[in-house]
Amino acid sequence: MPPIWVNVDGQRAPARGCPRPGCERKYPIRRYRYTTLRQIGWPLFRVVSFTSWCGHGQAVIPVPHDSERAQLVPVIGTAR
Repeated sequence: MPPIWVNVDGQRAPARGCPRPGCERKYPIRRYRYTTLRQIGWPLFRVVSFTSWCGHGQAVIPVPHDSERAQLVPVIGTAR
């Protein structure tokens, strides 16, 4: 049974599939407060990476979502 992800409001968080081919696991789509991003050293509009709970690396870009939070948008492909 897959885990149930809950957001700050106590609602079920939407999930996205791992981009790694063959991995069927999902991870939650998170929104973080700007102060939290600043504390962990993630600037807005820059590519950052983390390891998801399935063990695969994820590359994302934090972009503003509303006046308090930023959403992590996945990076697809590579730049040339």
